[in-house]
Amino acid sequence: MEAYNYPNVGRTGQFCQGHYVICQFGYHYLACRPEDKPADPLLKAPLKEFLVSSTYGAQFLQNLHPWKNEQNIINQLFYYLARDEYQHEMQSISKSIKCIANELFIGNLLLIPLDNK
Repeated sequence: MEAYNYPNVGRTGQFCQGHYVICQFGYHYLACRPEDKPADPLLKAPLKEFLVSSTYGAQFLQNLHPWKNEQNIINQLFYYLARDEYQHEMQSISKSIKCIANELFIGNLLLIPLDNK
């Protein structure tokens, strides 16, 4: 992830402005709220396929690369969206994935491709 170094991305707590995720095929994405999207004119447009159905988002999240992502990336995305580091303690990973997929569906979370492939 050295090629992508946006300020406050990947942090924890209130200053977090998104996370880097890697899909099962090794492509890199920036997952962030619309208000946290970096002001980089070379940044690609967010993926629109998740606006069709939350099922697409759930499938994407369930199939993230198993060892190239940060540990507990689903938990970190949930904390980031909930803006509460303690709320996740009550939910399972599958419920967290459904919640994150719903946020992708309604547009509260963007997945922006970072690879130039």
